[in-house]
Amino acid sequence: MGYAHKFEIYSGQENLEKVPGEPDLGATGNVVVRLLRGVPRMINHIIYFDNFYTSLPLVYFLAKQGIHTVGTVQQNRIPNNKLPDRKTFMKKSVPRGSYEERVSTLDGVDMSSVAWKDNKVITLLSTYAGALPVTEVSRYDKAKKETIGITCPFIVQECNKHMGGVDLMDSFLGRNHITIRSKKWYLRIFFHLLDLAVINAWVIYRKNAMERNHHKNNLLAMSQFRNELAFVLCNKGTSKETKRGRPSTLEDELQSKKKKKGFSSSSTSKRYKNRWC
Repeated sequence: MGYAHKFEIYSGQENLEKVPGEPDLGATGNVVVRLLRGVPRMINHIIYFDNFYTSLPLVYFLAKQGIHTVGTVQQNRIPNNKLPDRKTFMKKSVPRGSYEERVSTLDGVDMSSVAWKDNKVITLLSTYAGALPVTEVSRYDKAKKETIGITCPFIVQECNKHMGGVDLMDSFLGRNHITIRSKKWYLRIFFHLLDLAVINAWVIYRKNAMERNHHKNNLLAMSQFRNELAFVLCNKGTSKETKRGRPSTLEDELQSKKKKKGFSSSSTSKRYKNRWC
């Protein structure tokens, strides 16, 4: 979807403010815990994140709070890791689509870790999804120069299905953003937040249009939406029929100033005529 719901601006002092009952899970884990403070507990919400944040202490703490998790994980963050290392898994003798799963239980929390070989080895960790059921996905084989089917664990499907929100937002920001540059940090933050607000408005617009059965081809693209938004905001409070050239209010002010000073086109022409004759 690509909608930014909650965020925090890094200032280096975030870890100093903690709510009673929250453990210290490190800088990355504490970010997730802070952003999830408003999520209701014990009703089995599912949170997705990438390997920058995933760790066993974080996954365990959220599971105890009634929040399930799915995310890619770095293998060095898994204590006593029994999964095959990347070099072994990437050998040609291991066919593409191979996977291995390790399951463990800690204080009543079931955790599943799966390593899957695609173009590279991907390791995932979850408290609600595992390798089964396994389905088949299509991949292009460069050696055979054709599309082949390979096995794909369920946890990989879940991650690919729901993990695209942050990537979509980053993609929108990269393609459509305010191009004004400034060396002042607060102006950069302001422009970034303004871009976030516009993208969120566009996402809501598309969602409402799709709910009203509008065809995708008739919806405004991001660039068109930004132009339309700028036009509406610039013309807010003005008449529908806009005149070209200088606004009438400025013309009236200039004319009033000329009258106050006593200048006129006829008087100035006579003055210069008398001077040069």
